[in-house]
Amino acid sequence: MGQSKPMPQALVAARCGMSERWYRDLEKGYAPKPDRDAMERLADALLLETDQRLTLFLYTIGCNPPAGVTAAHDYNSPEHRAIQLVLDQTQQPAYVSDADWRIVAYNRPAGEWFPYVRTDGANIMHWGLISHESREQLASWETHARVYLGMIRLELARKRPHSILPEILEKALEDPLIKSYWDEDTTVVANRDGHHFRLYIQKFEREFDFISQVFIPARFDDLRLVIMTWPQEGESPSGFIVPPNDTDTRKPA
Repeated sequence: MGQSKPMPQALVAARCGMSERWYRDLEKGYAPKPDRDAMERLADALLLETDQRLTLFLYTIGCNPPAGVTAAHDYNSPEHRAIQLVLDQTQQPAYVSDADWRIVAYNRPAGEWFPYVRTDGANIMHWGLISHESREQLASWETHARVYLGMIRLELARKRPHSILPEILEKALEDPLIKSYWDEDTTVVANRDGHHFRLYIQKFEREFDFISQVFIPARFDDLRLVIMTWPQEGESPSGFIVPPNDTDTRKPA
């Protein structure tokens, strides 16, 4: 647990903001089922690493720890640089976002095809709901806006601390059109894996169709690796607009 010797029960209890008896009973398995906040504080008090936090939550609450429990990501760590390596070796446009859909990494094709990802503070939800650029580039924008709202609705139910999604939603709801979507639809959406997008790509001055493939790195379950893919031209559904065969996503604009 990151310690050379066991921590005194009194110290752990104090760091958790609970009584020593509560922690002593918890160690013996006598305590009532603890709540999520208490387990977050206990994990922090014991300096638990990711695997240890997961074990603690599974044994005490029966679920995974919420995203955001651990300290802020060090995006210069070897583990995160390994994710960037995956991006760099992927020919299709690809990016990584965090639990609040902030863009934290992307490859060259994504930067060239979707210049928004290169902007400071780039956030998929802000782009999709607030930025006018998305309304110009996304075919059937209304459908996508409703999906984004459904994703935010689900994330708000997780009640993650320090999330910026409530702020983004508040700003988005200033638009009467977005507000009407939010009020009339209670759909929740977990992710956009396998979803279809038709996007206008300024680099090529035309629209293309994409299928989003969403992956979650095993070591960072609050990150999402998204690859924008398309089928081979001969295998694509009727009406599906794929990039031409001679399009080299690796070449600079």
